[in-house]
Amino acid sequence: MFSHFGVLDVLSSTTPRPSGRKPHWARHLATLATKAGEKCGLDDSLRPEIVVADFAAGCPSVEGVFVALLNPERGMLLLSGAPFPGARFIGDARGGAIDVTLPGTGTWKLDRAGSSRGQVPLWGAIYPFLATSGRGCVAFDKQHWSAEGDLVTYLRWLVEGVYFKLPPEERLRRPDFRMSNRQVMLRIERPGYGAFRLSGKEGSTLACRYTDSGRVYLFMPFVLDEPNGRVAVKVASTDGSYFDTTAKQTIGWVVSSPEEPGALAGTSFTVFVEGVDGADETD
Repeated sequence: MFSHFGVLDVLSSTTPRPSGRKPHWARHLATLATKAGEKCGLDDSLRPEIVVADFAAGCPSVEGVFVALLNPERGMLLLSGAPFPGARFIGDARGGAIDVTLPGTGTWKLDRAGSSRGQVPLWGAIYPFLATSGRGCVAFDKQHWSAEGDLVTYLRWLVEGVYFKLPPEERLRRPDFRMSNRQVMLRIERPGYGAFRLSGKEGSTLACRYTDSGRVYLFMPFVLDEPNGRVAVKVASTDGSYFDTTAKQTIGWVVSSPEEPGALAGTSFTVFVEGVDGADETD
C-alpha cells in the first residue's frame, strides 16, 4: 500500500551569542525580569510576545515573539521586545501608536504596539525584499539566534518562501501569519489505498511513499487559524531519496480544516486535519 517515512524536521537552531550592541541595554533589561530583585541578563527565553498593528501594511493585528511588517516600498520591518542581532532600540511599546525611526529609512508609523506584559522595550531592524514583495505581516516564535545572517535568512524564507506562496484568498482572509511550534495531525487519503496519518510540527516536512511508484511525497503544514484548525499544506514530490534536498517538484498547496477537508488540485489526494495542538516552549 504505502510506506510511512515519518518526519523530516527542516528547522534548526544554534546557541545564541551576544550581538555586541551595548547601548540602552542597562536601561531596559530590568523590564525583562520576572521576579522582584531578579538579575536579568540577555536570556532570549524571557523575550516577550508583542502585539502590533499597521493598517498601512495591511496588518490589523499580529502577535508573536518576533513580528515582521511588510511594505513593498519600504521592505520588512522586524520587531521584537528584546535585543536581537542587528537590531536597534526604538522606544518603549505601551500599547498605543509609536513611530519607528531607523537610520536611512525615515519614519514608519505603527498604529499600535504593546505586550500582554505591559510596557516593553521595542527593538527593530529593516531588511529589503529579494525576490517577491507585498503587504501583510508575519510573526514567529523561534527565539534563539546566533547571528543576524541566520535570522534574516529565516525571515526571508518565511516571508518570500511561505507567506507570499500561500493562496491569495487565504492571505486576504487572515493577513496575519504566525509560525510557532504547534503540532499538526493530518490524514491523507487516496482512492484505492488505505488512509494514513502524519504528525509533526508546523513547518516540518512529513514524508511517505506509495508502492505503485518510487516517488516520495512531501507534506509541509502551516497553521492559518489555530482555533478552527485551518491549515495550509505545501505538497511536493521527489524521485530522489527521502533526504534529497535538490530534486523536489512542488505539486501545489491545499487548505484543509476538520470541517472542510481539502482536495489537492490535479491529484487524487485529499488532506484531512485531525487536530492542531498548541505550541510547546519554543527554541
